[in-house]
Amino acid sequence: MKNIHSYIIIGLSAILFTSCQDVIDIELRDADRKYVIEGSVVQGVDSVMVRVSRTTSFFETTGPEAITDAEVVLTLPDGTERVLEHVSEGYYKAMGIDAQPNATYRLSVSAAGETFTASSYMPEPVSIDSLTYQPVQNFFGPPPAGPPKFNVFLNFQDPQSRNYYRAVYTRNGNEQDNLGDIQLFDDELTNGNYIEIPIFNQEYKLGDTAYVALQTMDADAYTFLETFVTAASADAGSPFSAVPDNPITNIDGGAVGVFVAYARTEAEVIVE
Repeated sequence: MKNIHSYIIIGLSAILFTSCQDVIDIELRDADRKYVIEGSVVQGVDSVMVRVSRTTSFFETTGPEAITDAEVVLTLPDGTERVLEHVSEGYYKAMGIDAQPNATYRLSVSAAGETFTASSYMPEPVSIDSLTYQPVQNFFGPPPAGPPKFNVFLNFQDPQSRNYYRAVYTRNGNEQDNLGDIQLFDDELTNGNYIEIPIFNQEYKLGDTAYVALQTMDADAYTFLETFVTAASADAGSPFSAVPDNPITNIDGGAVGVFVAYARTEAEVIVE
């Protein structure tokens, strides 16, 4: 059972990251191959990308099958429909779209007689106040040996509304995109507060440049990403042990995956 989850996770790692929420359990049957849809709309110009693939059989050793002949349509907030063009290996893109927040975007994907739909609301972006840094502390022993290292902190004022966040960050231009680098948080316990949160799993040296994008999304997209990280991080053990539930998708029609509309703000600091 662990292997089939791994195939889905490999596919969903490519684009990461209001419909009915279903936990999709994938059985060990060849007939149960699932379509995987990964779609994102990011605030700004030319930021629409969708990947369509299909899970492989449990007994195959190849990765997901790229679907190159799907019909992929994005409906903009004003009702305009844009057909995305296939560019490579199951990736579809639309140029010339200036995606703006406080609006709902809708996606339709048709392949082999099946149609899958999803929608995602892009909320208001939340401004980053600053990025700061502090020396790494060793609370249980002597100071760390070697050249000094620093933790970078993201600082911002959380609005008086329910908000769902993802922090995307780079070190010297290299995006930190391993599973452990997916940093998600919400304001359930901090609504309306001033937030100071460290960038996890990353230490910086003198002279390093830290870049952080603060992305906001709707609740359905956040739920998918949160359950995705949980499922991807779980160790399923032997082939006969229980596996975690698949991520809670916001896509209707029987596919797995997610469609998410992100608003974002950005900041950068040089550690010196």
